[in-house]
Amino acid sequence: MGFTIYRRSRSARLTVTVPDGSKVVVENMRGNEGFRLAFEATRTMDEEPGEFVVRAWNLPPDALSAINSSQVRSVDDLDAMLVDASIGPTVAADGSDALAAGFAVVELEAGYDGQVSRIFRAIGARTRTEATDGDTTFVTRIVAAENLDGALLGLPRSTFLAGTPTIEVLTELRRAAGLGPGNATPATMQALLGDSRIDGPYHVSGGQALERIRALLQYLRLRWFIDDRELWLCARDEVPTPGGVPPWIVDAIEEPDLMIGRPSILDGGRIMYPSLLCPRAKVGRLMRLTEGGLSLTTQGLSANAAQVVRAQVKPGLYRLDKVEHVGDTGGGPWTSALTLRPTVGASG
Repeated sequence: MGFTIYRRSRSARLTVTVPDGSKVVVENMRGNEGFRLAFEATRTMDEEPGEFVVRAWNLPPDALSAINSSQVRSVDDLDAMLVDASIGPTVAADGSDALAAGFAVVELEAGYDGQVSRIFRAIGARTRTEATDGDTTFVTRIVAAENLDGALLGLPRSTFLAGTPTIEVLTELRRAAGLGPGNATPATMQALLGDSRIDGPYHVSGGQALERIRALLQYLRLRWFIDDRELWLCARDEVPTPGGVPPWIVDAIEEPDLMIGRPSILDGGRIMYPSLLCPRAKVGRLMRLTEGGLSLTTQGLSANAAQVVRAQVKPGLYRLDKVEHVGDTGGGPWTSALTLRPTVGASG
């Protein structure tokens, strides 16, 4: 899919699922007719779960009451929520265990002209509503954490004999962390490591599941990361694998949206590519920079060819290591900052 030059309107939808299963939907889909929404979301190709922020202006009282009733405000509130919560060796990746424990599931979608794609889906951690403009405007700020339910409700508790396939241990820990499988399957592990098994007995009882995953995988010849509440595996840079697995997730190759500023070279040869909001950009996947896309100038929004040449950015295939989405339906930024690594060279 390539970029589209002309955009008519920004679109965003916030969906908050509260513990009783009902949904609060706040949207601004066309022509800024609806509730003003703003968001900040950073996704990275690393081992840490993401944290996201969304703000909504002047929510109706019933929506605000439902959202506030499911948010954690203090340590005492958190303790009270966890007293009757089901804490065990697995946490549902679909968020149902989080809802049962009294948390909210927050999803933000954004795009253009009424067509939206998911920016993030996470567990509501904190909310705050403040009055501005002489108490005429009320802004609700929601902070959501990708792995909050796994951190609070997951209790790894398993024993494995020596010789157990590594993927079986990983699967149990992943479930305790509240993460979906992503591509962490027996076939992927076989292609990455061959017949990988644990050397000795492995027993775990308690602790953070993510830390257990980190300890299990840290010395293996693979890279793992969390994105969209899923666990992903790929090869390490410049490290061969038995099955020829590349150091990225094999998926559709996308092209960034319209570039809105001069690209820049970062450490290690990585590139920062500023574009219009590009929800389809997924970390760990390949993106294609084309000569046309790099030199396009439209109504003064994009860098010109001379600026691109000075930045020494070449067309080719790049891995997306990080994306920072920032948007506001009421004006201001509607952008994605893409950090790209020329892992496979700058050709094609």
